[in-house]
Amino acid sequence: MKKKKYFEGEPPTVDSLGGVTNANLYIQELWQKLREYEDRLKQSSRNSSKSPSSDTPEAKAERKKLKTPRSRNKVGAQPGHTGHKRPLAELSDTDKVIECKPQACCSACHHHVKINQQCSQRHQVFDLPNVPLEITEYQVFHGHCEYCNATYKGELPENAPKGQIGARLISHIAVLAGKYHLSVSQTRQLLLDQYGITFSTGAISEAQGKVSAMLTPTHQSLKAHIHRALHVHCDETSHSRNDEQGTRWCWLIASQDAVFQTVRYSRGKESAKFMLGECKDNIVITDQYAAYNFINPEKHQLCLAHVLRNLQQMADYSGGGLTAFIGKRLVLILNTVFRTQHRYEHSLLTEAQWLRRMQRLKRSFKSLLEKGAETPSERYSGRCQHLLKHETGLWVFVTHKGTPLTNNEAERCIRGTVIMRKNCFGTSSDRGDKFRSRVLSVVETCKKRGLSALEVISEIVTAVTERKPYPDVFNLTSV
Repeated sequence: MKKKKYFEGEPPTVDSLGGVTNANLYIQELWQKLREYEDRLKQSSRNSSKSPSSDTPEAKAERKKLKTPRSRNKVGAQPGHTGHKRPLAELSDTDKVIECKPQACCSACHHHVKINQQCSQRHQVFDLPNVPLEITEYQVFHGHCEYCNATYKGELPENAPKGQIGARLISHIAVLAGKYHLSVSQTRQLLLDQYGITFSTGAISEAQGKVSAMLTPTHQSLKAHIHRALHVHCDETSHSRNDEQGTRWCWLIASQDAVFQTVRYSRGKESAKFMLGECKDNIVITDQYAAYNFINPEKHQLCLAHVLRNLQQMADYSGGGLTAFIGKRLVLILNTVFRTQHRYEHSLLTEAQWLRRMQRLKRSFKSLLEKGAETPSERYSGRCQHLLKHETGLWVFVTHKGTPLTNNEAERCIRGTVIMRKNCFGTSSDRGDKFRSRVLSVVETCKKRGLSALEVISEIVTAVTERKPYPDVFNLTSV
């Protein structure tokens, strides 16, 4: 559906509008629309959902300003501070040691110089080894019976890879895409520069598809594990297919120690239910998107960081007046909520003090929202009415201790998907969608658990290739 154009055609006259009274109403409507456009021009990552990279140079400079005055000390090490140096590494059998001994004869008296048994200085240099690519060649032979001339052919071992790429290299290719966000062409170039060997685009794409299939059990176990968690974060971002005009959506749920991603056709409530399940025992943290309204309000914490950005836009209202005043007061109260929560988490407030202050801030916030719902600006009065309607979701963290105030956990986990979309653009097949969602789920889970994504994926790929029992790399089935 095309959007309505307000300023097409010739401007109306007073006579065409039916008199001065109608003309004044028309001017007020256009003036309100002009203020809305001015507010949109002033949007930034500070007062909207726009990314920091889309900010104007002026907004970026404002964001980089130091909130506290800078000290007079120069940048770097300060006099009197304890120095921090890299500790010497323990040498292995394959490391090289070069002994730098002094000259054997004294240059002053020409007598023999006795060298100490222990070195007085150790200088270690770290460098990359010049290791060629390891190639395993399977040679299959034919034979025939000397008596009846029957022919026979040798067989490949059961654990031999079917393609040209081995388990370790196929895992390396998956990590280059999932963790370091390299496209297929960039992966090809890196393998050529690093190992002096090249594979076709189709071979690398096929390798990614194999990894995707091997990660299926782990991917499904991650979803089941997150559904058992107490706190579940959920978020979504757009995902494009190169051969489609419509937009698909990458959905993500995350707990404290696991991440699950998948690509869905829609952004609606059905996709949200698919991700979250029944969520009877979970406390779900999301933004204010309407698809999450099916969740029980008493267990649905709205992200206060999103609310703060929306209210900051109200505080920056170009029309000023009561609307901007109420917006500034609401922003002040939310900032106080964050500060009070941080003081409580650092044991600077007792639980009774924390609860008493939160209840007082809750009453003040509701009172200001009721006043904001009556402001003349329809845009911001509607925003206050929406917050009043979902007021319960703003304060779930008060009744359920330990609930995060923001959805930053999901925002951080989905950042890899956004970077990969920016670097590699969209996918071209269902296999590409599954590869991205599964490998990114494993990579983000490894980040949370402090594990190496390369080692984890290599363990899975090696077990599947050699037909060994499927490994429980995250100990999900034992929980």
